[in-house]
Amino acid sequence: MRLWQFGTIRAQKKASEHRYILCLDGGGMRGIIPATIIASIAKRLRTNGDERPFYSHFDLISGTSTGGLLALALSSPCSPSSLLAYPHDQSHLSCDPSLLADLYVRYGSTIFPRTQSLFQFNVIGQLFTHKYDDLPFKRVLYDVFADSRLADALVPTMVVTYDIGNDRPQLLSSYDTPFVPIRTAARATSAAPTYFAPASVVLDDSTAPHSLVDGGVVANNPVLYAYREAKKLYPDAKMFHILSISTAHSSYKLEIEKSNSGVIGWLDPAKGAPIYRLYASSQMRTSSEIAASLPDLEYVRIHSDLERHIKLDETDAHELNYLIQSAKKIEAAHQTQIESFC
Repeated sequence: MRLWQFGTIRAQKKASEHRYILCLDGGGMRGIIPATIIASIAKRLRTNGDERPFYSHFDLISGTSTGGLLALALSSPCSPSSLLAYPHDQSHLSCDPSLLADLYVRYGSTIFPRTQSLFQFNVIGQLFTHKYDDLPFKRVLYDVFADSRLADALVPTMVVTYDIGNDRPQLLSSYDTPFVPIRTAARATSAAPTYFAPASVVLDDSTAPHSLVDGGVVANNPVLYAYREAKKLYPDAKMFHILSISTAHSSYKLEIEKSNSGVIGWLDPAKGAPIYRLYASSQMRTSSEIAASLPDLEYVRIHSDLERHIKLDETDAHELNYLIQSAKKIEAAHQTQIESFC
């Protein structure tokens, strides 16, 4: 074997021992934060002279809920008519990362319309119906993903959902559930309970539909699922590098009076549904602590607390601008980590 051939094979083997994963949290409209950070990272890579499409930097792209939407958008083939197509260059197979944040700004109020229905404003009324009709959401998803299936993903991709009929987590991926339409996977991973009805999904050509809800009920930060899937996909890898981007949230510290008022106090929407917020916050922090302790995982976590609470379905322009500005501050605070990862 010639010396240059040996060097090439050795370099390829060394590269295959390191695998890179992008992992994106859930958080509804706060997804504008990772969308903004991703666009900046893509620009940074191009500035560094790397013209490869963004998805090709990763061996697995994963996400939950709004993070799942972003993951699917980054890895799906992009038709010229897609809402995320490069506006002046149709040669790209993938989406334009710089358009991701704008998607939230332009279509947030379509997905989460501010209805004038007294029934929907009424707390009792919401006990008997989901907060939003999903038809406008489905139209937006079709305008992004068209008829592509998970098998068409440009890089291995996984999103987290929960199968309420079988009481178990259900991952939808390009390698295990390839027949599922990408827009269906996007609808399922973001089927937030009380906001949208569960998604009915046929996992392959032979099974009955499964009722799937938002993956945030089991893993709002899907880092441990992403790590497990990467080890399954790349059993020979020696080291995994995960870039985990959160949607940020306001730090939740339970006031004693809110935890000392019985069942109603824990569930009261007027108090921010303390049991839900406490569970969501503790779940994400636990996942991060475990991930940071794994010996074959470099876990780069991009997260900061917000100064105030932003609802999952917030569409006010002032609040969305606040989230975009917060994303820029979060990126600046983690500049060294991001540059190192790039």
